[in-house]
Amino acid sequence: MTDDELNDLFDNVIDPESQTETENAGDVNAPSNKEEINSEPKSSDVSQTKDKVKAESKDVEKKRKPEMASNSEKTTRKTPANKQEKKPSLNLNSIKRKIKGWYISITADTKKKREAQADIPLKDRKFLENFPFSFKTTLLILFSITLLVLLLCFLFMPQFRVLKFEIEGNITISNEELILESGIEPNSHLYSSVSGDLLDIIKLDYGKVEDQMKANNPYIKDIQITASFPSTIKMTVVERNKISYIKMPDGYAVIDDEGVVIELVTILPDNEPHAVICGLDVSGAAKLEKIDIKNYSDYQKSLLVLGAIITADDANGSSYDDYSMFENTKEIRIIPGGNIFLTIVLPTGSELHVKLNSVVDVNEDMALLRRAIVMNTFDGLPDGSFDMTGDEYIYRKYN
Repeated sequence: MTDDELNDLFDNVIDPESQTETENAGDVNAPSNKEEINSEPKSSDVSQTKDKVKAESKDVEKKRKPEMASNSEKTTRKTPANKQEKKPSLNLNSIKRKIKGWYISITADTKKKREAQADIPLKDRKFLENFPFSFKTTLLILFSITLLVLLLCFLFMPQFRVLKFEIEGNITISNEELILESGIEPNSHLYSSVSGDLLDIIKLDYGKVEDQMKANNPYIKDIQITASFPSTIKMTVVERNKISYIKMPDGYAVIDDEGVVIELVTILPDNEPHAVICGLDVSGAAKLEKIDIKNYSDYQKSLLVLGAIITADDANGSSYDDYSMFENTKEIRIIPGGNIFLTIVLPTGSELHVKLNSVVDVNEDMALLRRAIVMNTFDGLPDGSFDMTGDEYIYRKYN
């Protein structure tokens, strides 16, 4: 119902006073005295009129609500899309003041708690409210957990397992032989055999394994075994240099360059490339100990001759790679009078006997002898000996 209709409705409502005046104005003969006309309406008629107006007003309102809703919808649709409702702007100063207030409040609370705990021993303090353990107990628990984790890593991580061997210094002893003698199994724990004295343990050395290997293998003069993270065993070997055999009444003693007995054998191996020293008075020989010789000066002479032979090979070996005078020296015999006899195999396979009297110029003598051998000076000569005892070197054939 429109506003005009509503106005017409209210205009049609009869007002008793206005109706009386209108009737009086239209009727000329109507009496002018109000007392003559009973213009007061009845109370029942007025109440009925009011009820009727109220009812019609309610009907008008019910009809108008959909129209107002549709009008508001139209108004909303007509609102431009780009005109968005303005958001309230943030007040940064207000936010800063709130944050500052919170910080001051928290700082004040923390300061109060610290002051309250200042007189409490550190082990009895509680840094978290309602936390069931004391400070000391918490540290103990954390330490135990850390220790347990480290222990589990130490026991089961693959980096702590033996996966690789690094060996250096060995010449005659093979890598496989050294690993086998060490007793260290692949995939075993890296530090399972760390042993020895306190220094060995600190250095992560295999002290007991080293002593055992040196005792079982006399060719190992010294050895150092160290665990190296990750997964590596390092071996550094110092071998004993086998230089000759010494003839004894019941066999032979193998010695190194320091006179230490490496082995005791009854027979010589085939094609042994080391000389045999004969004519020494041996009173005792024990494994890994220095040999006990009565005529020790003769033994020293024989070692000097061997040293001179090795020096001659080293000096001229680059020119004659296929011949080694040291490996072809079969025997060094010491004669009681002081003379020394050498038995050397020539490149042709025949044997040459060399007589020496002094070791003063032995290095020069061995260098000359080697040069004569590789130049085939003795080829085609009858069996005999090469005398190097005088000022002139003479080849004497046997009668």
